[in-house]
Amino acid sequence: MAKFFIDPGHGGHDSGASGKFSKEKDNVLKVGMRLKSLLETYGHTVKMSRSTDVFVSLSGRAKMANDWGADYFISLHNNSATTNASGFETFIQDSAVSVATSKLQATIHNAIASKIGVRDRGMKRKNLAVLRESNMPSVLIEYAFVSYPEDENILINKVEQLAQWTAQGIIAFAGGGKPATTPPVPEPSLPQLGDKSLYKPTSSAILNSTATVLKRLEQKTDLPLDPQWREKLLKGELTISDAIGLLYVAIDRGHIVGKTE
Repeated sequence: MAKFFIDPGHGGHDSGASGKFSKEKDNVLKVGMRLKSLLETYGHTVKMSRSTDVFVSLSGRAKMANDWGADYFISLHNNSATTNASGFETFIQDSAVSVATSKLQATIHNAIASKIGVRDRGMKRKNLAVLRESNMPSVLIEYAFVSYPEDENILINKVEQLAQWTAQGIIAFAGGGKPATTPPVPEPSLPQLGDKSLYKPTSSAILNSTATVLKRLEQKTDLPLDPQWREKLLKGELTISDAIGLLYVAIDRGHIVGKTE
């Protein structure tokens, strides 16, 4: 499995781009936190540049990833424009020559572009600090334009989907498998009356407690139980059918009563 460094852009006093109802720093942090959980589910190790609303410099983000020895760097952003620009795009460093970098961009880009429902503005190259200064294959994602109402609606209301689509692209590139789920433990079937299997308490404490209860029911002045049942229990001869029958008898005789309102 791989080590992924997830970088939610901006933070703290640097809010990034702002829309009518949201800020870039908040939108990408929500996606980043969910993306971290998804990748870990698939067996990858994840570190984030920030997990709260704090400021981290661009060089600081790249240094964190380099010092940690990340295999891949994914930076999350929202776009913005003064016009009615809309759409999704991704970036890699303009001087990047690594085949892995291009493939990482393509798999993530295609996974998101095919589902996000906005214009695909393409896979691009640009000289960006976090991409330039990170030592591993790195991709910067611009999910949509927070400055455009329809795009902002996606950024606010489709956090889970954005994280899922991004994770799908990453998994398509790096692989990974969800841990096998533990099969549910079947509930034991209730024994039927007439069952001749022996009643076998799982510990001496339960055996002694059961015997004590039966002895107390023998001492009832009104319709007591017969001592033979306790004797059969202690000899290991009491069947499951006997045990259930004794319960019914005790209830019927009023020795066991439920709480009344």
